[in-house]
Amino acid sequence: MCSTGSSDPVARLGAVLDDLAGEELAGRFGSQLIEQLGALLTASNRLAAQVARRVRECELTQAAEHDGKASMASWLRGHALLSAGAASRLVRSGRALAELPAVAAAFAAGAVTAEAAVVI
Repeated sequence: MCSTGSSDPVARLGAVLDDLAGEELAGRFGSQLIEQLGALLTASNRLAAQVARRVRECELTQAAEHDGKASMASWLRGHALLSAGAASRLVRSGRALAELPAVAAAFAAGAVTAEAAVVI
């Protein structure tokens, strides 16, 4: 169970991830694990969509500059420790999703992976 009563969705997500990390997986049946894995992969896609969405909003509000970085790509390299290529792809993805609402919706629903969103 989620162990925080916080109204902040990111804090609640962190608590749920803590709960997942504490789960004992040994002894579970393969079908249970595969079902959970599918749900986690969809959730991973959905989380990646929210990251891209927030990267775009940070770019629009010049949040990186307020934090002493020249761009969101440089902020992602310095603070999130992403490679230059990964940071650039994430920034481009956020920009593209702002222009492609159908892809953004599919990504947010978990039906599209981060890799596919970058290609599209």
